[in-house]
Amino acid sequence: MQTRNGDTENMKVQIPFLGRFKEPMLKGTKVMTSRRKKYGDVGDIFEAFGTTFQIVEVGRLRLGDIASCWNEEGMESLEDFVKTWTQIHPHNYDMEERFYYFKFQRVRV
Repeated sequence: MQTRNGDTENMKVQIPFLGRFKEPMLKGTKVMTSRRKKYGDVGDIFEAFGTTFQIVEVGRLRLGDIASCWNEEGMESLEDFVKTWTQIHPHNYDMEERFYYFKFQRVRV
């Protein structure tokens, strides 16, 4: 697979995660994250909690649409998603604002 810079290896990127997501990510129940900025592209890899993951899908969605994916975000409910989002992003919770989303999977070695 070629990357943006023409190398044959995937780009390694950094995506920060709250500690509460360790178990859901390692179990494979958290397979999506959403961010204000674009952290990577399809094929890029990142490490979290001592494990390697690969980005398999990237796009932009309204926050309202992202919230409907609360289970893929590793949340227990929609309410849990909203609570966590507003703790991380203490500005207004605007359902129409667009964010990047990243779907990922654990890389088995």
